[in-house]
Amino acid sequence: MIEKITLLSKYAVASISVSTALVLTLMLQPILHQSIFLFFYAAVAVSTFYGGIKPGVLATFLSVIVVNYFLLNSQFSLNIERVENIIRLALFTIIMLVIIWLNSELRNAKQKLEISVQYLAASESRFRRLKDANIIGVIIADMNGRILEANDAFLKLVGYTPEEVLSGRVNFREMTPPEYVEQSIRATLELKTQGVCQPFEKEYIRKDGNRVSVLLGLALLENNLEQVIGYVVDISERKQAEQSLSKQEKQLRLITNSLPVQISYVDAQQRYLFNNQKYEEWFGISTSAMLGKHVQEILGESVYQKIYPYLEAVLSGQQVNYETKLLHQDGTIHDTNVTYVPQFNQQGKVEGFVALVRDITEQKQSQAAIKQSEERFRKLTEKVRVIPWEADSKTGNFTYVGPQSEDILGYPLTDWYTTNFWVKHIHPEDQQWVVDYCLHASQSQENYEFEYRMLSADGRVVWLYDIVNVVWVENNPQQMHGFMIDITERKQAEQEREQLLKREQIARAEAEVANRIKDEFLATLSHELRTPLNAILGWSQLLKSRKFDEITTARALDTIDRNSRALAQLIEDVLDVSRIICGKLRLNLHSVELAPVVSAAIDTVRPAADAKEITIESQFDSEVGVVIADANRLQQIVWNLLSNAVKFTPKRGKVKVGLKRINSRVQIQVSDTGGGIHSDFLPHVFERFRQADSSTTRSHGGLGLGLAIVRHLVELHGGTVSATSPGLGQGATFIVNLPMKALTVKYSTSEQQQLLVNDDFVQQQLSILQGLRVLVVDDEADARNLLTTILGQYGAQAMAVTSATEAITALSQFHPDILISDIGMPEEDGYTLIHKIRNLPSHQGGKIPAVAVTAYARAEDRTQALLAGFQLHIPKPVNPAELAAVVANLAGRT
Repeated sequence: MIEKITLLSKYAVASISVSTALVLTLMLQPILHQSIFLFFYAAVAVSTFYGGIKPGVLATFLSVIVVNYFLLNSQFSLNIERVENIIRLALFTIIMLVIIWLNSELRNAKQKLEISVQYLAASESRFRRLKDANIIGVIIADMNGRILEANDAFLKLVGYTPEEVLSGRVNFREMTPPEYVEQSIRATLELKTQGVCQPFEKEYIRKDGNRVSVLLGLALLENNLEQVIGYVVDISERKQAEQSLSKQEKQLRLITNSLPVQISYVDAQQRYLFNNQKYEEWFGISTSAMLGKHVQEILGESVYQKIYPYLEAVLSGQQVNYETKLLHQDGTIHDTNVTYVPQFNQQGKVEGFVALVRDITEQKQSQAAIKQSEERFRKLTEKVRVIPWEADSKTGNFTYVGPQSEDILGYPLTDWYTTNFWVKHIHPEDQQWVVDYCLHASQSQENYEFEYRMLSADGRVVWLYDIVNVVWVENNPQQMHGFMIDITERKQAEQEREQLLKREQIARAEAEVANRIKDEFLATLSHELRTPLNAILGWSQLLKSRKFDEITTARALDTIDRNSRALAQLIEDVLDVSRIICGKLRLNLHSVELAPVVSAAIDTVRPAADAKEITIESQFDSEVGVVIADANRLQQIVWNLLSNAVKFTPKRGKVKVGLKRINSRVQIQVSDTGGGIHSDFLPHVFERFRQADSSTTRSHGGLGLGLAIVRHLVELHGGTVSATSPGLGQGATFIVNLPMKALTVKYSTSEQQQLLVNDDFVQQQLSILQGLRVLVVDDEADARNLLTTILGQYGAQAMAVTSATEAITALSQFHPDILISDIGMPEEDGYTLIHKIRNLPSHQGGKIPAVAVTAYARAEDRTQALLAGFQLHIPKPVNPAELAAVVANLAGRT
């Protein structure tokens, strides 16, 4: 109704406006003249502005009628024949229509403006309400970051006051932590280019220095592009919740990853939403690649169809458990146990389910192995040495005994069912404790086991390992059953192992003692070698650097000679022990008269005895006769015993040497008045490397080898040697007994004398090598000089070269009669040289007599030299007279 009234008023305004325009025009016609349309323009404009297009058109139409009737034709005539009036009316109409359109547009613009003003007012009102509501933080700031306006929510968020905002002291750039500066710069660029930036998360530094996490959205003001409006939402709680949720998720993943099962969560659409590490490892697919995938896509069509009924069951709300086979990523098929646990929402509908997949392959294999083992054990108990049995726990009598008992213990099966049969046949030493133990254990335990001995029917001792299980009924033992296992062989092996262990412990102790003795011997050897070397090197240096008188020079040479011989003797002792250990010490047996041998040994040690004013008394039995022996080794035996006696006898003491025949043996006895031997050491006096005193403060030198060599040489001759001593400080006696196995053998004393020939014979014939041409080969200059000097002293013409190559050349130029060569030389050794020479024709020296002079002095070294082609082997150090005699012998001069 109101709308109809309003519409009528608009058309009424149009009629009234036209009427008013007519009245005014008629009244003012004399004045207006040609401007009769002026007021009608205003009428149409007012009608259009007020009522719109339709009232404006009405006003135009009325104006045309009125103007045509009242103003253009006189006397109110309707005659419009005049063309001019028609044109004027047409122009008036066109102008009116333009005015109507313009007024209409102006009216529409006004209405839109009013609507916009109303919208802006409403929008501003809503913004103010939002701002004043303080639900979220709202700010207005300039592009430099200075906050111009902010609501209480924002101020509370950052801890500033409105006064600080008004004073311009709050700047969101200054509140931005350094790590968010780059992000803020990107947001500013986005604002400038697009007028708005996507909301983003960051932190603000509060006034108190703490940080607050916020969600920030910014936009440029339309009326001021240098200012931005933004909303700030506090997301600290959400961040904390996210961190807490992330921590819980990590803990959950850690827990699920540590479990030995595959764990996954599947939603109602059968899509994976969670998988633990074991699940990933099984399929070889990462969590990110598996999330959201359908179960069928991961497991494959065949497996999916197999487990589909279980999936339907769990999605219907049932908990499911089943076993199936799954393919592992390594290509192997595994047995698995799968459990599905449904998860319900608040409405009771299934949202998803948890899948637990456990690999039971090993369990299945173990079960199969147990079954196989049980089957094998059942079969074995029928064949192996195990006796199954059952017994009444109250009486102790057997109710069943396996047939194996007859084979193991030899008793008929019927005997086992008699009273106390088992107890009577337990080994007497085990009987009491076994019975007591079984009575007590059967009343208190369900299972027990023990080892004991039984006597078999043939009297053998049989070890049994008894495993007993007690069946209890209402807290009372009713029945016992078990197995008796024959462990006799194991016990014997254990005993043997214990004995072996004891022997090993003894051997280890002996080895440790031997090792200690070896270390002591090496220390002693070092000392004994360095002592003569010290005197030799010391006097050698003095003789080279200065001149002494004849007495001092002679004393120096004597010292060098004495210590050289001592050093050579030490080396010979060590080599002898090495030959003894290797079993390569050989005797050169001849008919030997003992008295000259013992006398020669006495003569050798007499100078040392005279130096200490020691008296050597000898008593020889005239009926001693001869023995078959190695004269040099016999002399070595006596010399060692006499040297020991002289060394350990104090000044002005006495040494006695006896030689006599006792029945079918010859006895050599050496006694002294020296320090004696302690009773603890007496059993070890003939052992290698053993000395009564091996400390650095000992009173006497030596390696502790002499007596060991004596014992071995005596035993090689088939004899025995022993030592006695009343105690320390009371002297000692050594007795050598040799068998008289050579009494009926004829012998030549000249042969023996030849064996014991003295070097003086050679020393007296200094021209024994006169005219001989000798080629010396040695890579050491000192050795070459020594050999050429010795040979020159005996009249030989010696030529020395340094290598095998030079020797071959010299052989064809020098034409030597004798070759003396070292063995150990660089590039080509003495063995190579002699091989080359022996391959030469005779006229080029292929048959030349050759002597190997070397520091390689073992028996195997001598054998190797002779096999290589040398006629003789002389170990270093070289005795001049011996060398001259050997060369003369090879040249046929002796």
